[in-house]
Order: sequence, then structure tokens, then C-alpha cells
Amino acid sequence: MKHKANIYKTAGLVACMGLLTTSCDLELLPLNEVVLENFWTDESDVENVLLSCYTAMQDGDWMDRAIIWGEIRSDNIVDGNDVPSYIQNINKGNLKQSNAACSWAAFYSVINRCNTVIYYAPQVAELDPNFTDSELASTLAEAKGLRAINYFYLIRTFKDVPFTFTPSIDDTQDYQLPASAHTDILDSLIEDIEGCKDDAPRRYTSETTSSDYAKNTGRITRPALYALLADMYLWRASDADLSQSEQKAYYQKCIEAANYVIEYKIDEYEEDADGTLTNAIDNNSYSLGYPLLAEYSTSGGSNDGPAATNAIFGTGNSWESLFEVTYDNSTGSETKNDELAYMYGGNYSSGSYQYVSASTELLSSELSSSDRTYSSSSLFSVCTDYRTLNSFHFSDGGVYGILKYTVMNFTDDNFGSATTSSWSAGDLTGTDRTYLQNYANWIIYRLSDVYLMRAEAEIEIGNMMGAEADDSEEDTDTTSVKRKASSTQPSSFSTGDEYWDDAFGLILAVYTRSNPRASTNSTYYPGGIAYSGNISNRTITTYDDMIQLLEDERHREFLFEGKRYYDLVRRARREGSTSHYSEAVSTKYGDASRAVKIKMAQMDFMYMPIYEDELDANPNLSQNPAYAEDEETTLN
Repeated sequence: MKHKANIYKTAGLVACMGLLTTSCDLELLPLNEVVLENFWTDESDVENVLLSCYTAMQDGDWMDRAIIWGEIRSDNIVDGNDVPSYIQNINKGNLKQSNAACSWAAFYSVINRCNTVIYYAPQVAELDPNFTDSELASTLAEAKGLRAINYFYLIRTFKDVPFTFTPSIDDTQDYQLPASAHTDILDSLIEDIEGCKDDAPRRYTSETTSSDYAKNTGRITRPALYALLADMYLWRASDADLSQSEQKAYYQKCIEAANYVIEYKIDEYEEDADGTLTNAIDNNSYSLGYPLLAEYSTSGGSNDGPAATNAIFGTGNSWESLFEVTYDNSTGSETKNDELAYMYGGNYSSGSYQYVSASTELLSSELSSSDRTYSSSSLFSVCTDYRTLNSFHFSDGGVYGILKYTVMNFTDDNFGSATTSSWSAGDLTGTDRTYLQNYANWIIYRLSDVYLMRAEAEIEIGNMMGAEADDSEEDTDTTSVKRKASSTQPSSFSTGDEYWDDAFGLILAVYTRSNPRASTNSTYYPGGIAYSGNISNRTITTYDDMIQLLEDERHREFLFEGKRYYDLVRRARREGSTSHYSEAVSTKYGDASRAVKIKMAQMDFMYMPIYEDELDANPNLSQNPAYAEDEETTLN
């Protein structure tokens, strides 16, 4: 690889970058002497380098790629204002190996820091008697979790990539590595996390306020590792080349990992000793068995704002979060998320920033108070869905401004009554928003994501078991659906319909949190199911409708969170075809759509080209065949 010092930062150089409390005078010594004799001596040294793994994920290049790879390449995003050329080209389908967005250096920098911690921490534990076995195991679990997250980004983005668990600590090491098969990498990551998943702390604090809870969500915990495992198993199962039995086994493992998180969060909520969560949880979702933060609380207080959205994306580090890259606006320890502000709009009301905008395909026309019937033909068809307001704004000068991650607090009286008020997507004005400026956290995993991972796995298993054929053969009574993961383990389900009923309940729990005013009207709900504490008659009965319901709910719930593109790729991998992916993504390419669609027939097109600098420096790398230089998409 080119510029090894830029891609693989050694521990000694990390210290001199100002990330650790070590004098940069150490740089004058031979590298190995810096590392072995002057730095790695006690637990605090290990902790400092571990923390640098987190700070490296705050880096602008890291955040830039996370947004581009998982979000900007999707159908959610089009050009905004003053768009850099490298983003313009992506939005036109004119992606070349010279595009800076193809650089993976920031992710390998994090990976090498993690490799360095994992390599040296056991040696330090032998020197420092205060560095206990449990503390060592916890440290290694954190580092392995961060390493897996970064590799997981890479294989979802590039497919086959260079892979090593060995740190760059010696200039004699050869890092001109060939790319490893993505499935082999994923299997290694799964095995690695399975081996340490219970070593990380369940939580760092039992406090539930956001300022305290940042300790639980800004670092890797056991629930975060299980969420990561669920995601990796879901991706591993979504492989058209696997046998059905292999796919089913991976989907079951996804469900098992998701269940740990779900059980943990249910227990945490129910054990909330001081009652701080009592009025914060959505009653309708919890009646289905799945706690989520409420957008509106019927227990009194201010009528202003969607509370869950403000807590999750405004204040940040919410109870619902499992892991997020955390920024700090505290005086003296300030860290800014400038890259997200540039991308989405750090202060959209004044027109500054905003490289990208929400696609007009998300909402074809402004909703009115009469739009109260759910339709699978439109992503947003019900006016009472908070996400029509929380995620983007319909009528900002003809440009759909992105609100998620840019707005700290909505203050609008239209959120008042829980059952009678309604609104349209143009109700809010600039005066109704308090902007975050440059301090938004970036969420990697949150609870609703885990719910929908489990639902996806259940839909797939149900289809394998012939759910459509079970209707008249099995008892499908689901009138008692106040579910707890501990009492309704999917492993006990014996029919495909049972899996689908449970998946439907999970999707409905996420959907109903965003539609608190629809609780008594069946037209607001998918399949015409009125919320009344039970699911008495699931009318969505085909696989195509179930999987589309799941995808639409993920689309609504995770707009602009860097998940949509990967969701489309995962479905294409599962189906062994780019047909659905192509139909979705090509809507953004305008005049170039026809030319790009031809290339989209190739599965490899879904992945990024390898950056030209890496190809020049490493003769063992080969370019993604969909991006051969003489075949790149060009525009007239």
C-alpha cells in the first residue's frame, strides 16, 4: 500500500500526533525503542492508545467516507449547494478510481491502532500488576470491536480488501498485501467477536440521562458487540451462493445476537430504579413488547417537539443508542464533526454548507391532513409519521434540506395533541429549529436497528419454512403479543407464520413509535392493522410484501444514517441480482441513468473501485473489474 505511514500509524507516531499524553521527543529514538522501552509500560499507556482508536473515528476523512459510502451513494441523496466535484461525480454515476472518496486510509489507520493495542496489551499486563485479567479482556474486546466495525465497513464498500490482524510496528514488515475474500474476512471477524463478546462491560453506568449515558454509548459495550454480530450474521446469510440450510443457520445466529440486545434493553428499562425512563418510553411500542423512546408522552409536560428525535439525534447518546461516534462541545475538550456539517448543513437556515440534499424521490408532493392511509407505493403516505418532519424538509426553496443530524431541537406546537393534531411536511419553518452546528454524533447502532435486523432474519426464515402455506394448517393466534424476548424466543417457533407474525410485530413497534396519533385508526397502519395492543389479523401474507414492508421501514427509520446503500447491496447479494438495487439507485443519475444502468447489471458495480494510489503502491492489488479505466462511465 502507498504511504504506509499515512495508512498504518504506529503507536509511537500516534503519540506524537497529540492524541496521547506522551512527549514527541520520543520521535528522535528508533521506532522499536520508542514502542517497547519508553511507552508500553503500564495500563494507562494501553488505555491512551485505545482511546486514540475512538478519536481516529472522529477524523474528518473517516466521517466523510462513512457518509459517502453508506448514504451518498444511495437513492436518498442528490447534490446540494457548492458541491465538491468528487461528490458530484458520485451522484452522477461517474465514479473513477481517482476519486478521493475511494481512499480507505482513514479506516486502516483505526484498524492498525486496534491491532497495536491487541498486540501490546497482554505484554503490558505482564508488567503492570494493576492491569487485571478482566481489565485486559475488556480492553481487547473494545479494540476488537472497533477493528471489526472498520473492516465491516471496508468489505461492504469494496468487497475484497487487504486483511491482517498484525500491527505495523516494524519497517521491515511487508504490507503489500493482496486482497482477501470478503467472506473469509467476515468469517474471521465473526469468530473474533464471538470469542470476546462477553468480555466487554455490559454498561459503564446505570444512569439514563444523556450526559451520563455517553459513557455507555460512546465506547464499545457488550450490547454493541452483540448488535455488530447480528449485523455481520445478517450480511453473511445474505449470500445467494449459500445453501438454504447455511443461510438459515446464519439467520438464526443473527436472531440470537439480536435477542441478547433486546432482552438487555427490556431488562434495563424495567429495572429503571429512579423512574427516569418511565415517561420517556412509547407505550404503544412497549405494548407490543419492544421499548423505544417516545416521540410524544401522554404524561404531561411540554407539547413541543418530537422527544425521541431530539434525544437521539439532537442531544445524542440517548438510552436507545448502542454505539455512536461521539463529539464534544465542552469548553476545553471540544471536538467537532465538521464533515457531517459540511455534508448535511450545519446551519441550513442561513444557507451555509449542505453539500448534499434529500432526494425529491422521497416525497413527491407535500402531505396534507387528509393523507392518512398507509400505502406501500409511497415511502411517506401518512401525514402523522414524525419522520416526514424529522428527517428532511419538503419546501426549503425547492431543495429538500436534511434535518436529521443538523437540528438539535424542534420546537413546534403542531406536535401538541397526541391523537387529534396532524401536520404537513411544510409546517416547520426555520424559526422552529435549533441547529446543532458542528457537534452531531454519528450513530453506528441503535435499538430500532436491532429490532429490524431480527425482523429481516425472521422474514427470511419464515419464507424458507413456507409461511404462505401455513395459514390454514397451523394455529396462528397472535392475540397475546405483548412480547418479551425472554418469553418468545424465535428458536421456539415451529411455523413460518410464527416467524412472520413476530417480524410484523417488530416492524409495527418501530412504525408505531413514529405514528403516536394513529393509534386508533387502522388506515394509518401497514396492512390495515389497527393498533390496540395486539395483532389480531396480519393481512400482509406474501414474501414480497413482507420484505418490502421491512425495507420501507428501514428506509424511513434510518434516512441519512449511512445504512440505506448497504441495505440495497445486502438485498442484491441475497437475490443474486442487481435488479432491485439498480431500480432504486438509478433514479438519482438523471441523463446518465441509461449508461449507468448498463454497468449496474454487474454485481461488482455495487462496490467502490480501489483508489489509484493504492494500486500504484501495491502490485498485489487488482482493480474491481466493474471500474476498468477504459470502461468508466462518462457523461456527455
